[in-house]
Amino acid sequence: MKIAIDAYHTLYPSGGIARYSRALITALLEVAPREEMVLFVNRFRGKGRLWNPEKGNVSTREILFPRQLLQGSWDMIEWPPIEFFTGAIDIFHGLHFVLPPAKKAKRVLTVHDLTYLRFPNYFADRDLNERGYRHELPRGLAKADAVIAVSSRTREDLIELMKIPEAKIRVIPEGVDPHFLVFTDDEKSTILRRQYNLTGPYLVFLVGTPEPRKNLKRTVAAVMNAVPDIPLVLIGPPEPLWKLLGQAKGKLLFPGIVPDDHLPALLSGALISLYPSLYEGFGLPVLESMACGVPVITSNRGSLPEIAGGAAIIVDPEDVDSISGAISGLMEDESLRNHLKVMGKKRASEFTWQKTATETLSLYRELV
Repeated sequence: MKIAIDAYHTLYPSGGIARYSRALITALLEVAPREEMVLFVNRFRGKGRLWNPEKGNVSTREILFPRQLLQGSWDMIEWPPIEFFTGAIDIFHGLHFVLPPAKKAKRVLTVHDLTYLRFPNYFADRDLNERGYRHELPRGLAKADAVIAVSSRTREDLIELMKIPEAKIRVIPEGVDPHFLVFTDDEKSTILRRQYNLTGPYLVFLVGTPEPRKNLKRTVAAVMNAVPDIPLVLIGPPEPLWKLLGQAKGKLLFPGIVPDDHLPALLSGALISLYPSLYEGFGLPVLESMACGVPVITSNRGSLPEIAGGAAIIVDPEDVDSISGAISGLMEDESLRNHLKVMGKKRASEFTWQKTATETLSLYRELV
């Protein structure tokens, strides 16, 4: 079987789609070493290095052409088919919105969330999301032979908002990278935290892509109310974070975009991991924090209660008192913190990229 995957988002250093893309491709190469894989990358002028998994039977097809123009050609005249770039393939898997026309290939589309269709005010870049959710996604769904939803919440949103038949949707959750699950907090981790000036107690928020839905202002206010002397570490690109926070006050630290192999050390050193987002289709930072043995406070919205699975404190994200009360309660109750650490590790271990890749490969084979 020859599988082509849209690997465009592997070019991005951070964000949920980028992490999903790299992790899924890497795991597919491990569980299907005999299958041939083509990574399709369409970008303009070729800035930056291509991501290379450096294993397995994989090649890359880089097309130096504006994505919007190619997408327009696909939408308007259904040309050129993806095989024009990749050669004959059995499967094409789009990892975010876009599916090209195809001669014979079966097409799979992953949908991460439909938050924008419910709450457009939760997003900063309205033009980008209008194009993605209102135009590209409906076209991609119409072309797809199968749709992967990363959570039951996303499946329900697809049925309700996009009228996709339930039989066409397969729920395949994301996974946790092995280096989170096997991480041991040791002297090397302490040294690494010092490089980020994390030498005392702190709370952490693995923001990912900074957007209004991440609920930063309320989170900062809650931390200020509960533990004003303990800093909150906001992991993500600093400049967009500053814009979202505005005049919000608090002891805030901005380590920037942290490499994946540094994240376990930063997460494990935190007293509490916060992720009270207003809506998520999955919420990988919740599981990654749990895998590192950090008690988590997250939201009662979207997929987050589903992902937490009873192993986190659930709060109303629009109620600052609810968030600050949860922080105070955890800080005062060591027994509860220890309980959540154990339960969180157990919960996170249920989500592996190997399992995600195996279920995805099974779907490919059913289609072929």
